Amino acid sequence: MSRFDGPDAPYWEALEDGRLMLPRCSACQTWIWPAAHRCGACHADDVQWVEMPLEATVFTWTRTWHRFGLTEDFELPFTTVLAEIAHCGIRLLGNLEDPDRVDPEIGQRLTGTIGSTRTPDGELPVINWSRV
Repeated sequence: MSRFDGPDAPYWEALEDGRLMLPRCSACQTWIWPAAHRCGACHADDVQWVEMPLEATVFTWTRTWHRFGLTEDFELPFTTVLAEIAHCGIRLLGNLEDPDRVDPEIGQRLTGTIGSTRTPDGELPVINWSRV
């Protein structure tokens, strides 16, 4: 049995497996994010999960200099990006591997890997982005 529930459970299960899966309406082909049981565009309830490459561009970013919950594993400061996934336009948060603290550029190409972070309930998968 999965430890994830709700309409986004396949997303988290796939990340734990090292893959990126995103929901798409089978009827009208609209990408659905955040995940839902029904398409907001055509109201069909036939959602399929499509494996996507971990390729994206920087939509926006921020550098954080202070700790907050679930960041204990990150070296300060750390950079978070909202990355727009190639071929579907869905935007996902992730950690930017940024050892030199070079400001990312909006539109810059990224490639991702799946990592994890500690939570009070164990490990949670996360996307780590690197510049291409």
